[in-house]
Formats: sequence, structure tokens, C-alpha cells
Amino acid sequence: MSKNKKNSDAETDKNISAETNKRPEPAISIEASDRQGASIDIPIKAKKSKKLRRKAAMNNISLANILLLGAVFAGGFTYVTLFPHETKADDENRYLAAFPKFSIKAYTSGDFTDGVADYFDDTVHARADIKQFIADTLMPLKGMKYGGEKAELYGKGFEKPVTTAAAASTAQRTTATTTQMQTTTTTEPAEDTAADGELTNNILIVNKRGVNLYGGAWGTEQEYASYLNAYKEALPDVNIYSMVLPTASSFYLPDEYKDLSQSEKEDFDRIEAALGNIMSIDAYTPLEAHKDEPIYSRTDHHWQPLGAYYAAQQFALTAGVPFPDISEYEKVTLPGYVGTLYMYTQSATLMNNPEDFVYYKPKTNVSVTQYDTHFGNPVAADLLLDPSQMPNSGYYMVFGSDERIVHVNTECKNGRNLVIFKDSYGNALLPMLTGSFENIYLCDIRYFDLNAAEFIKNVQATDLLFTMCSFSAVGVNRHCIYNNLIK
Repeated sequence: MSKNKKNSDAETDKNISAETNKRPEPAISIEASDRQGASIDIPIKAKKSKKLRRKAAMNNISLANILLLGAVFAGGFTYVTLFPHETKADDENRYLAAFPKFSIKAYTSGDFTDGVADYFDDTVHARADIKQFIADTLMPLKGMKYGGEKAELYGKGFEKPVTTAAAASTAQRTTATTTQMQTTTTTEPAEDTAADGELTNNILIVNKRGVNLYGGAWGTEQEYASYLNAYKEALPDVNIYSMVLPTASSFYLPDEYKDLSQSEKEDFDRIEAALGNIMSIDAYTPLEAHKDEPIYSRTDHHWQPLGAYYAAQQFALTAGVPFPDISEYEKVTLPGYVGTLYMYTQSATLMNNPEDFVYYKPKTNVSVTQYDTHFGNPVAADLLLDPSQMPNSGYYMVFGSDERIVHVNTECKNGRNLVIFKDSYGNALLPMLTGSFENIYLCDIRYFDLNAAEFIKNVQATDLLFTMCSFSAVGVNRHCIYNNLIK
């Protein structure tokens, strides 16, 4: 064999060997190949099946959620829109918003849609239960906590707790027509606070009692006196009296809170000094003497009828007319009273501490005629309304509404005819004076559409009493007194 042929064969063998090394090794056996394939395919199929099952389960859950939420929204929509809505809030003593009447003008101006929104906002179903839950559970968490007993401060003006001294400096800047106290001080409170209180703008809730904080007259007491002096000039032959009534702020503020309110007594003294030939009735002294009795409501801004009794007694003494003892009245007690101060504050403290409303019915016979504010459309009426159909927030309404003129003819035949110009405080005085005057005309200064002097002459009044709380006498309502004289 030649040398070239040997080299060629060797090269061929080398290439064949290299080619053989690149090829995969054959399976040892068919059986081994089957086992290896099974060991790979089984986990892949299991994973894929599990993933598919999980996806199907998630799809089912998503579908169930969609159906559930759809049912909730559909049910809620049906409940809110189709079920009857409440028309009156007994706990707030007011009627709720009514569904607006549609018109093209109202729709294009936006008044209709605004009215629809107000209607659904105001007439939400079970609103009293929701408010009760908020008052019991959520409201106690609101407000600033300070002092040993965790007194509570409410109101937009309070960024941090305030001391009474700091709040007083703010109160001194309050104008005569402003009763809302806007404090922005950030002074830290004293360590020891004896009372447990909360403050909502101009309302302090302390020792389970709500108190309207008196902002002061700051000169408007002189205007009030001048208006009454004008009446005396127009009615020289009529006995004219001024009985400005203190509020609870004069008697029920703990010492550490007294700087939050101005002195009603000081303003009353200035009024008395500015009055001309007019008799000033000091209701402050007898009320202060009886402050340990329930003469003011804890949950309402009005006084209790017992306070009206002591004030009426002082007026009768000055006027020189008879006055029955309280034992000659029928006492009526209405439990569970929660009045206007809760409505203003939504305080859980007031909601959870209702009080008794106690009023007194004269046992003597009276004849009552009610007129509109123009002294027209007379109708026979009752002296006191039946409270059985009233919400517990409206018990003060046993004395009737303000937008009317009431004439009471009594069994007291002494020839004395009394006209009372008043605010809502004066309503509670009427039953207490039915044994003192032959005729009584009750008129609200805010709802009177006649010339006052002519009216007083026409009813042949011998006596004229101006009686209202301090907030009306030195606040914006004082202008009504003068406006009624010049109509």
C-alpha cells in the first residue's frame, strides 16, 4: 500500500471518529426512554392544570364580586330613590328639604339639580339612627382633649387647645352684633381643669350642660334703651317696662371658663342707667337666687318655665298686680328632653344626658284668640299645645310659635291690659301672667307687621312689657323694636 493511500485512510478514520463523537448517544432501551418522557411530561401537565383551575376560580370570584356589588348598588339605588323619604327631623325639630319642582328655568339655572342634591342629602333614610351612631361612637373622638377630665374643644378656630384667658382676649375683640367667637390662639392649657367641657364656636358644653357664650353689647345696649325711650315718647300714658333676661352663661360657667363670656349683668346695669321714664325689671337677681333649681335647660338655649315663673313674679311685683303661687298651677313633666343645643353641636354629651321639661298649666279659665302678624284672621286657640304629638326636641313649642299675635282674656278683672313685645323667651311668660292682667297681647318683635304705637292704643293697653334675652336686646333683633314703631 502506498504512503498516500495510508494517509488518506487515516484522515478518513479521524473524520469518522469526530463525526461519531458529535452524535447523541442512543437510548439504552425503549423502556428507559418511555420512563424518562413520563417523568418530564407529568409535572408540566400538573402545573398547567393547576394554573387553569386557579384562573377559573379567580374568574368565578371576580364574577361573584361584580354580581354582589351590582346587587348592592341596585338595592341601594332602589332603596334611596323609590322608598318613601322622611319629611321631618324630630331630633332637630324641623322639616327636611322637599323634592324641587321641575321647570325649564330652574333646570337651566342649576337650581333644580342643586335642589335634588339637597333633597337626597337631607332626607337620607334612617338619618336619626345614623346621627345617633355618629354622636355615640364618632363624635366623642372629635375635638381637642385637655385638662384632668379631658375637656373637649370644638370649632374651626381651634387648632390647639386654648386657655380661658387666651379665649377671653379674643372675646374682647368681638363686636356687638357678633356672637360667634373665633379664636386662633395656640396657647397651651393649664394643667388642672376642674370641669369637663367642650366648646363649639359660641357654645360651651360643661358638666353635661350646654351654655351659649355671651359676646357682650359693646355699645348696642345704648341703642336698645334709646328705642324704648322712643316708645315712651309716643305712649306717655302707658306704663312701659324693660325686662332683659339673662341666659345660662350668667349662672352656670365654672370659674375656669368665665373669661370665655362677657358679663350680662354689667350690660343690664348700663341699660337701666340709659332708660328714661321706663321701669326696669331686675330678673337677674331672683334667677340668680334660684340658680340651683332647674330654671334653665341643659340641652336647649331657652330657659325652663320655672325660670319664667320667677321672672314673671318679679315683673308682677313691680307692676303692682296680683300673682298666683306656683302651687295654683298644674305641673306637667315631660321626660327625655334634648333641645336645640344638641342640634347646634351634635354633642354626644347632650344626646346621652336628656333632661325633664317641666311646665305649668294655669287652672283658671282663659279665652285665647290667635291672629296673624297683621292682627287679622282670628281663630280660637288653646293657651298651651298638646305635647303628646311633639318630638322630644320640641317640647318648648308647648307655648306655641312666634309668627302670630295672641290675645288672652282672663278671669282677672282688674282693668289692666298688657302688651308683651318679646322674643321666644317671652313665650314661657304668658301662662305665668294669666292671673295678673285682664287682657294680654303677646307679640314677637321679629314678626310684627303693624305700627306698634297704634296697635297699643287700639287694644287700650295700660301696660307695655319689653322682655327678651340678652342676645336679642343687644343683638341684631334690637332693630326690630324700632322698626315696629316707625311702620
